Amino acid sequence: MKARGFTLVELLVVIAIIGVLIALLLPAVQQAREAARRMQCNNNLKQIGIALHNFHDTFGHFPASYGATDKTKIAGTNPQWGWGARLLPFIEQSALHDTLGVTSRELNEALPTTNSSNWPALEVAAIRTPISGYLCPSDASNGEINTTVDFIHSSGPESTKPAISNYVACMGHYTYNWNGSPSAQVPDWHGVMNVQDGINMARITDGTSNTFAIGERDYLHQAGYWVGVGNSYSETYWSAPKVLGRTFSNKLNTPLTGRYYSAFASMHPGGANFLFADGSVHFISDTIESSEGLTTSGGQAAYYTSFSNLDKNTVGVYQRLGMSDDGVTLGEY
Repeated sequence: MKARGFTLVELLVVIAIIGVLIALLLPAVQQAREAARRMQCNNNLKQIGIALHNFHDTFGHFPASYGATDKTKIAGTNPQWGWGARLLPFIEQSALHDTLGVTSRELNEALPTTNSSNWPALEVAAIRTPISGYLCPSDASNGEINTTVDFIHSSGPESTKPAISNYVACMGHYTYNWNGSPSAQVPDWHGVMNVQDGINMARITDGTSNTFAIGERDYLHQAGYWVGVGNSYSETYWSAPKVLGRTFSNKLNTPLTGRYYSAFASMHPGGANFLFADGSVHFISDTIESSEGLTTSGGQAAYYTSFSNLDKNTVGVYQRLGMSDDGVTLGEY
């Protein structure tokens, strides 16, 4: 009997069926992969939460978002260590911590002068070390080094730019207004990780389960640096925002306009992961109620409105989660 093969029509039908099956399967595979990446990001933040609490147990307070080891050595806007560098011994990175000398010298002593070509090679290699626990796996475009953002001085070479972090501290409320000099009054930002002087849990009067400590920022929103800030008194994209994020002034996953580099944002669909002060991690939807509220006199508030002049009852849930002592009861989020 003569063998019969597929006709052209039958072959095309089979190819079409296979194409439809692949089209149906790919989104499910992508969703499964994203679920796994989001779970890993969640775990990263949980480990950071454990490190924060171990730091608190050791020193009696959370680390500052950024600051000097010895405040008397601060000169104006000198570079300063960030919370990510302070936590290194608590995330099994003691060797990196010791190489940089985080507790024995200032960042501007580890990287002397503003001419990065004179920086010691060992320290440069250290600040460029990617730390997997500070990187969100969903942020696949980060490349570990943010070559689009300066560090310490403008137009610096890519070869001396530090490794990024996809996690930044929540500043609570108000603007970056500390000039870094020894005599300058340290501002109270009403967040978990204040500048220069870390706060203890007793000051989180809203409750540790109701207050952001750390949140995500993706590469498109300029991410952050784990090592610290190149300038301690600026709101430019290469200064204090490299370790800090706001709930005021920007919504979650805000568009890339204005001071978007101060926002919390992620590449997870629909929101971002946040570490709360109690060590728990929650996924916050970007549809969360968000409003800067009103002043006590009834006018529109802004990020620079002083805490005492802000009517806390009128701000959004997202903003309330960013503050540690607003005194307003939270609803569902």
